[in-house]
Amino acid sequence: MHKNILRTLPVAAALLFAACQSGTTGGNTDNAAVQDSLAIDSLSNSVMAVHDDAMTKMMVIRRLRTRVAEVSDSLGKAKADTAAYHTAGVMLDSANSAMDGWMRAYDMELTGKDNAQKKTYLSAEKSKIDEVKTLMLKSIDDAKALLKEQ
Repeated sequence: MHKNILRTLPVAAALLFAACQSGTTGGNTDNAAVQDSLAIDSLSNSVMAVHDDAMTKMMVIRRLRTRVAEVSDSLGKAKADTAAYHTAGVMLDSANSAMDGWMRAYDMELTGKDNAQKKTYLSAEKSKIDEVKTLMLKSIDDAKALLKEQ
């Protein structure tokens, strides 16, 4: 059986090579389409990489939000100033909402868009998700500093 596979591999490789080389008419168009497709895939992967990294911070945001609320409640009962904790809570909520909003609005299927529109859309979404991640990281850093956490 292994001998049969070894005999067919060179034939399959030759056929694949021939198929890739055929169709020289429209080669530039095919090449442009392939380049567009690769660019779209790269942009999409870039957007999702930022999203995936930012999503790992969601549990941290929720934990910090709970902790900020607990400390704020304790300080409020003692009639102490809770403004900084309120601000930290608002920022954490804002970061959480920003991620939720971005995910609801994101068109992963790129429905009804041609390649140029897909590239424009994905570039804009990359900027948006970068902003969301920045907001998330800042809200986490600020809350941790306020709570004196590492």
